[in-house]
Amino acid sequence: MSTLLIGYIKESVERSGIYYLNNEIPVWSEDPLPEHINLRAVLDKIEQMMPTAYFRYVDAVKIGTFPEMIDRELNAMYLDGVLYISNFQASEEDMYDDIIHEMAHAVEDNNRDLIYGDQRLMVEFLGKRKRLYSILKNEGYDVILEEFLNVNYDQDFDMFLYQDIGYAKLNNLVMGLFPGAYSVTSLGEYFATGFERFYMREGNKLSKMCPILMKKIDLLDELANEY
Repeated sequence: MSTLLIGYIKESVERSGIYYLNNEIPVWSEDPLPEHINLRAVLDKIEQMMPTAYFRYVDAVKIGTFPEMIDRELNAMYLDGVLYISNFQASEEDMYDDIIHEMAHAVEDNNRDLIYGDQRLMVEFLGKRKRLYSILKNEGYDVILEEFLNVNYDQDFDMFLYQDIGYAKLNNLVMGLFPGAYSVTSLGEYFATGFERFYMREGNKLSKMCPILMKKIDLLDELANEY
């Protein structure tokens, strides 16, 4: 099939409100995106920047205002093979960032043994959590070490970071230690934020800050490009 014909078919489909990522994953918006967001441009960039093999982990991308995301104050989430992305986007770069982050969770969900099997990533993460515990204690926060040793997502801990400390301050406190404030939340978010930074072309910083995390993502990228 010619490139011209493929382009014509793609444009015809998109006029119906359905886009496709990698020509196979349906993408649609249940609520309108801002006028300054070109969804096709965002999807094209993702296709250019990420290995094609990763797309096999995603069944669909839904864009809109979803109750669970509102309740948890999230911009995006991954659940059962579907990426849910907020339609409230400040820029195409922000939307690209959100999709990459949730793609990371799809990759994580399908490669848990490779990522976590040897426990090296968990050891790196816990070492950073312990250092953050000491930093916050010195800052005068009433913190409990046991809560920093739980690598799984905990809503109370998440709210402590988000509301009691605030991401703006937390970003300053973890500079050079974590790849971002949200990566402190859990081991899974540590991986996903690192994955996001890697495909946002911040690998050099990540390599120095989180060497084990970088090695895991490098290996995944290498295997995906060989697929």
